[in-house]
Amino acid sequence: MPDLFSNLPVALWIGGGVLLILAEFFIPGTFVAFLGTAGILTGILVYFFDLVLGWQLGIWAILSTVLIYAGSQTIRKIFPAQSEHTIPREDQIGRLVPVVKDVLVERKGGRILFQGVEWDAISKKARIPKGSKARILGRDNLTFVVEPLEIPEEPI
Repeated sequence: MPDLFSNLPVALWIGGGVLLILAEFFIPGTFVAFLGTAGILTGILVYFFDLVLGWQLGIWAILSTVLIYAGSQTIRKIFPAQSEHTIPREDQIGRLVPVVKDVLVERKGGRILFQGVEWDAISKKARIPKGSKARILGRDNLTFVVEPLEIPEEPI
C-alpha cells in the first residue's frame, strides 16, 4: 500500500473534501458538505485503486449526485418545513396583527406577529409602537406593509 502523503491525488481529494466541508460553515445550504464528503470518498477509492483522472472525476460526480439527493431527502425528513405557517394570501390583507417591535416608516426593523410567527414589517404612513395593533396592507417578499390601527376618539 502506498503512503497516504506521497500519493498526491489522494491528498488532493481528501484535502479538497475537508476544505469543502469546512466551507459549509460560510456558505448557506448543505450541498457543499455533500460535495466534500464525495471528495473524501473519492480520495479513499483512489488510495486503494489506481484510477485515471477521468474515472476519479466520474466517481466524484456520481457520489456527489447520490449524496446530495439522499442527503436532502434525509434532511427534509428530519427537519420538515413548517407548512402551517404560510405567507398570507392576498385575501388575508386587512387582518389586524400585534406589533412586537416598533414598526418604522419606510425602514426595516419592525416586527409583527402573524399566524404565531414574527415577520418583518414597515409602515408607509407613521411609526407604530410596540404593543399596538396594525392592519396588513400587503407585503413585499417577506416584509409586511402595515398601517397603524386608527381608533376613533369617543366624543366627550
